[in-house]
Amino acid sequence: MEAWESYQMYLGLKLHFTTDYDYTRYGGKTSATKASFLKRKDRFFFARLARKLKTKKEIEDYFVSNYIIVKGGWVGKFEDQYYADWKKRTESLTYTFKNEIEPYTDRFEELFEWKDTHPLLLREYLGKRVSLETMIILDELVQYQKNWQEDLIWTDIKNLMDCYKKFLTIDKEKCRMTLITCINNNTN
Repeated sequence: MEAWESYQMYLGLKLHFTTDYDYTRYGGKTSATKASFLKRKDRFFFARLARKLKTKKEIEDYFVSNYIIVKGGWVGKFEDQYYADWKKRTESLTYTFKNEIEPYTDRFEELFEWKDTHPLLLREYLGKRVSLETMIILDELVQYQKNWQEDLIWTDIKNLMDCYKKFLTIDKEKCRMTLITCINNNTN
C-alpha cells in the first residue's frame, strides 16, 4: 500500500467519524487529490504507516482504533499504543465482554435505567471500566439505546458507537451465551 492510499483511507474514515459520510457505503472514496497530499507536511506519517502496516485492513484498523479515542482525528495525536490496545480487545472480544460485564450481572437491569442521572452502563464507560465494544455488544443484544434520552454526553457516544459498529465484528450468539452464563452463574 502506498502513502497516498493510506491518506485517502484516513480522509474517508475521518469523514465517517466526524460527519454523516458513510465510509462503507462509498468505499472510502473522497475528492482529495494527489497534489493536495503532496503539499501536506504530515505526508511522511502516511508513508511510514504504509511501510509499517502492509495490508489495507491493518491500516484501516489502525485508523479506526485511533478515531474511537482521538476526537476529530488529528494524526498528530494518533498513537501506535491505541492500535495495540484495540487489537488486544478485539482479538479476544468475547473474553473482554465477559470480564467487563461480570461485575454487573447481579444488577443487570440497573445498567440501563435512566433515572435522575445517566445510566450505570454509561457512567462505567465514562469511568473506563467498560469498553465501547461492550456497550455496542450490549446494545446488539438488548437494544437499550432506543430507551435512552438524548443529551450532550450520550449523543456524542451514541454517534461514536454507530460509526464504530460498522467496523466491529461481533459473534452475537457467542456473546449472548456468555451473557446468559454470567447471569446464571451469579444467581446460583
